[in-house]
Amino acid sequence: MMEPRKFFLSPYYLGLLSAITLCVWYFQLETYGLPLFLLILFVIFVFFKDVTPAVPVLLNALFMISRTEWSLDTIPLYLYLTPVAIILGMLIHVLRFRVKFFRGKMTFGIALMFVAMLLSTINAEFVDINYVFYALIGVVYAFVYFFFVNSMEGDRLEFLLQMLFALGILVSLEVLLYYLRVDDIIYALENKTINLGWGISNYVATYLIIFIPATFYFAKKTKIDIPLIFIALFETIMLVFTLSRGGIIAFSVELIMLLAYLFANRNWFYSLGGFLIAIGILVLIAFLNADMFLAMFDRFKRLLLDDTGRLEIWAQALQVFKEQPLFGAGIFSRLDEFGNFRMYHNTVLHVMASFGIIGLVSLLVQVFMMFKIALTRINQKTIVITIALLGAQAHGMVDNIYLMPQFMILLFIIVAFMENTNKLYLPIMTAELAAKGKKWSHA
Repeated sequence: MMEPRKFFLSPYYLGLLSAITLCVWYFQLETYGLPLFLLILFVIFVFFKDVTPAVPVLLNALFMISRTEWSLDTIPLYLYLTPVAIILGMLIHVLRFRVKFFRGKMTFGIALMFVAMLLSTINAEFVDINYVFYALIGVVYAFVYFFFVNSMEGDRLEFLLQMLFALGILVSLEVLLYYLRVDDIIYALENKTINLGWGISNYVATYLIIFIPATFYFAKKTKIDIPLIFIALFETIMLVFTLSRGGIIAFSVELIMLLAYLFANRNWFYSLGGFLIAIGILVLIAFLNADMFLAMFDRFKRLLLDDTGRLEIWAQALQVFKEQPLFGAGIFSRLDEFGNFRMYHNTVLHVMASFGIIGLVSLLVQVFMMFKIALTRINQKTIVITIALLGAQAHGMVDNIYLMPQFMILLFIIVAFMENTNKLYLPIMTAELAAKGKKWSHA
């Protein structure tokens, strides 16, 4: 019989959480599902020294929200309680287990970005309660990173990849179920109506870009990988059905890296055969559902001739940066005609316009350190996770990814997993380098 602690680090635990999440989302039971997951999260934070089992609970909770059409009068109580329960559980954990905070290789980049954000208020047109609220979101990113990087133990990269694999299947199934429930699929494709509640097309595509590489990892790890290739193809098709042009372009770049990763140093026979069979089935499905695929093709054909306003927005960002190059124009550097906060659909340009040169330097420091942590040890796991991070950053060139709360928390959690693994192997790596140095000196 499996020990309780081992269960919380097993694929069965991950599968159970994702199955519950899918049912909650499908039947719109988040009123019950979210409080349940919050309770589980709180219990893990309070009673587990290693909070690794809390991560899939937190991430699954993101994908069970099926409705977002609430007004201020109808927002359910559990949404207000969510940040309170999470932060309170984390604080109790820190105090109970005497967690040493502010330790991590991303610390300097995070601190520099915080300084850039503070300095940007010099040029901001106004600083009100909303400005403070958005600034505090950035503090939450840092808090989540420091908490997980100092509260997880051991080499959990296999668990991380299992979790990403399960979440990739979950999100793909939600996309499929969305289209199976609409009255007219052709209309939904032509008008890009996809909205899963917790996210629209671009958000869904970003998550799949991060999750799909895990499927390729397990395909490479398995001798008979045809079932996993079918899963990868299913996830890819669902990504295409998001109709996110930026997401599809970013994934096309990522897919080249994933195929090179899959075929490197292995027998091509099974993998190539699996792809040919899967593509053959896809062609058959397209033939039997010609109207649906033609509608999708027509939409992409129109989009190829339309930049959806991106070029104009990017030009605005560059103009704002030219006017305020050192500190930027502040968090609210771009507002629409109704005074609502808008982003520049490009990570680099958004940071330049909002936080100036100092913000740009802090972004480059963070991204550099992120990939340095990812590639401290080079093996099949770290390579495929690096590909996922590259895919996310590529999508950030046409849609805002890096500064969005749900993506920042996910990226920092992934970095925390990898950094904790590096801590475990760093003494071994140091000893190996020292041994090699002695060998060369004697030679």
